Amino acid sequence: MFLQIIQAPAGDAEVLRAASYRWADRLGSTSVGWLGCTGGVTAEGVFFTAERFESEQKMWVESGRPGRRRWFADLRKGMTGEPVFTNCREVEVFAPDPEAIDRAGYVQIVQGRVKDAALMRTLMRSMEKEMFAHRPDMLGSTLAFHPDDGYTHLLYFTSEDDVFEAELRETPPRIKSVMDAVYELNTVLPTYHALTSPWMHSRRQTVG
Repeated sequence: MFLQIIQAPAGDAEVLRAASYRWADRLGSTSVGWLGCTGGVTAEGVFFTAERFESEQKMWVESGRPGRRRWFADLRKGMTGEPVFTNCREVEVFAPDPEAIDRAGYVQIVQGRVKDAALMRTLMRSMEKEMFAHRPDMLGSTLAFHPDDGYTHLLYFTSEDDVFEAELRETPPRIKSVMDAVYELNTVLPTYHALTSPWMHSRRQTVG
């Protein structure tokens, strides 16, 4: 899977939301290699969308099609600044049921820089089963590495209330130790954002 992340200052959230749903409802099913996306506007006023494609090649083909160009022109009307595109060739999905991710009611976005991407992947995979057993509110996550040493980690949850309740529980020692090891791989302090009303789309269906 290939991920293209688009971020920009949000001007009109409703314009952005309408464009996102218009794509999923009318154009997504006939696109070239588009699989779905996670989008929304953060409390800080940042528009964010992670567009999933079968491959980088198909993303570039789709980007050149008139329908995608018109869609982006509509999306651009809801922004107040220039969008930043990040193309991610290395993408890891952690989920007991990947299709359940589309039911997420709350999404956390973690972005940072890491000194050893391979070790980060290995550590996270090593605690995958234990983490989902400990956190039933977590539906899954997607870890995407940027072309430089950056990364974006999307964590999908059932709801914000469920996250708040789950975080009151004590974290098992082994999970905590692995999470600490992952954190230590960061070369800068990660930034954290949240989509409290995410726009969850897939090629087969639209929810939210």
